[in-house]
Parts: sequence; C-alpha cells; structure tokens
Amino acid sequence: MQRSFWLKFSVFNFFIVALLGVVMRYKILYSLPFLDQKHLQEAHSHFAFYGWITNAIYVLILIYLRKVGAALNLKKYEYLIIINLVASFSMLGTFIYGGYFWASIVASTAALLCSFVFFFFFIRDSFKIQDASKIWFLAGLFFAFISSLGVFNLAYMGMTGTMKQDMYLASEYYYLHFQYNGFFIFSCIGLLLFSLKETGAAITKRHNSIIFWLMFIGCLIGFGLSVLWLKMPAYIFAVIVIASVAQTVGAVMIYAFVKKSWTNLVLKWSPMQRFVLIFAGFAFAVKIALQLGSNIPALNQFAFGFRNVVIAYLHLVLLMCIATFLINQILATNYFTITKPLLLGLKLLLLGIFLNEFVLGMMGILSIKYIAVPYANNILLYVSLLMFISIFVIFINMKTRKDVIQD
Repeated sequence: MQRSFWLKFSVFNFFIVALLGVVMRYKILYSLPFLDQKHLQEAHSHFAFYGWITNAIYVLILIYLRKVGAALNLKKYEYLIIINLVASFSMLGTFIYGGYFWASIVASTAALLCSFVFFFFFIRDSFKIQDASKIWFLAGLFFAFISSLGVFNLAYMGMTGTMKQDMYLASEYYYLHFQYNGFFIFSCIGLLLFSLKETGAAITKRHNSIIFWLMFIGCLIGFGLSVLWLKMPAYIFAVIVIASVAQTVGAVMIYAFVKKSWTNLVLKWSPMQRFVLIFAGFAFAVKIALQLGSNIPALNQFAFGFRNVVIAYLHLVLLMCIATFLINQILATNYFTITKPLLLGLKLLLLGIFLNEFVLGMMGILSIKYIAVPYANNILLYVSLLMFISIFVIFINMKTRKDVIQD
C-alpha cells in the first residue's frame, strides 16, 4: 500500500468536509432549495468523523505499526481502511440524499463495525509491540468502541418510541465525548509521543504510565461534565470534579514533557511544523481550561445552554486542535516535498481556522446577552471559503518525494 497515497486521500476528504461547510454557510444566507440543510449537517458531521479524522488516524497508526512491528501482517488493516472509506463515502451520499434512513444507517453501521474490528486486530497485535504510544492507541480505540453505546441507545429509543429529551441529549453527548475527548485526543497523544521518540526524546515508562492513567480516568469519568444538568448526588459530582482535575494534571505533564523535548524538535522539525504544534497545543490548553471551568454549575449551564457556545467548543476541539495536529503529522511523515505553495496553503488554513474560531467564540460569548455579531454569517461564509481554498492548495501541492521508499 502506498502510504503517501492514503495520506493524501485523507487530506482530499478534509477538502470535501470543507466544501460541505461552505455549502452549509451559503445556505444560511442564500437559497439552495434542492439541498436540505439538516441532511447536509448530518453528512458533514459523519464524513468529518469517519472519512477525514478516523481515516487519517487509521493510516497514521498503520505507518506506526510498520515502524514498530516489522514482523506484523498489516494487510488486514489496509482492507479495513478501504472498508471505512467505502462506508464514509456511502454515508456522504446517503445522508445528503435523505438524512437518516435505511441506507445511511447501513453505511454508518458498517463504519462502526469496521472500528470494532480495527480495535480487535490492534489488541491482538499489541502484544508484540513494546512502545510508549501503544497504550494511547489502545485507549483511543477502546473509547471509539464504547462511544457506540450512545448510538445504539439512540437507535433503540427510536425503534421503541421511548425517546426522551434528557436521554436523547445524554446519549448524543456520550457519543461525542468519547469520540472527541477519547478516540481522537488519545490517538493524537500517541502520535505525538512517537514523533518525539523519533526525534530522540522518548518518554520513560513510569512517566508515560502516570500521564496515561490521569488522562484515561479523567476521560472515562469526565463524561459526567456533559450531563451535569441531570440530577445527581453530591458525591458523584465530587468524583467528576476530581476526574477533571486529574486530567488537567495529566495535560500539564504532557506540556512539560514537550517543553523538555523542545530542543530535539528544533533540530528535527521545521519552524512551520513547530508553529503548527504550538497552534494545536494552544487549542488543547483552552479545551482543558474550559473543561475544568465547566465544573462550575453556572458555567456548565451556559456552555450547554447556548447553541453557539457548543458549536464554538466542538470546532475548537475538532478543527483547531485535532484537524490541525493531524495535518501536521501527515506532513511530518516526510513523504511529501515541502514547497512554498504548500506552506502558503498551510498558513492560510491556520488563519482560516483561527478566524473561524474567533467569530464563533464571539458569537457564543455575546449570545449570553442575546447580542448578535453584525454580518457574522457573511464573515463565516468567507472564512469557510478561505479554509476550503487553503486545503485545496495543500492537496494539489502534496508531491510524493522520489527518495521515499514505499510498499
């Protein structure tokens, strides 16, 4: 399998996600009657999760496995990547066509089952691997596995007609929490630690174990932060607070390790790669701070009570933190020639992501007082166009290096 092809394909999928974003922003301002906005949103979110983020993580994990487990048979992972892509594009078409119906549900189920099989294979192969990142990938895939309970509960309530607003929101937040804060974040940390190891800054087994368990327990119990509006005993709330503090400590320890390893990154990574890492790291720091602050009931009610705030937070994690980090990891593989046009595309993408988050954040903050940001939707349309164009520029300038040997 040509690794550079699949990495470039992941960026192409990101391009499609951006295209859908532009269309949705356009529809808010202008008429596009042959497309349903809700169906577009469903296609956008599902394809962003599986076609872009999940696919990129799968390919990067496969590259990781090739480096740490030369004796492993990895053909099965390649088949799963193809199955996931087929399911993702099926979801893209069926959701745009009709939203939730039998065809889109079949495609979604196929992608979900694919993640189960990927997890099973990784568990089996992990016994042959001795590396610090292994437990992070295992945890990430585990969280992807348990996140499906939220989807299954929604399906069960829909089929039995027992849908209740509180349970609907709890199931939806359960799925999102363990995808965003579990699968995506833990996989990214695993990739980061392995990148640092390749620069000569390997984390010690003890240090890695302490950070991992602080983050793991924090994520597992941290779901409670998403449902603080449910009535719960004081002792459960106390456990949730302790878990969020534990995750904050784990995050601070990760920052300290990266800072300690910075000299190695200066020697091995380009200034642009280091800047992108800082950019994504800043977004992660804001996410951790907001997460810790949401233990305050008034702030939690504000966060989950205003749609603009929820949208701003989700974009902060998915776009400014995870998507930016993954683009950096793809370029850090050194499979592609880093040219000036590619760097220009990357700079424009970072600018677009920042402006997008800034406007969404302002909309969220001002919505407390029910103040509308003037021309916000127009600005967001232009910003989404900027991101769309920048990803296209990155994609067309991703030229595989001739001196890279691939199988």
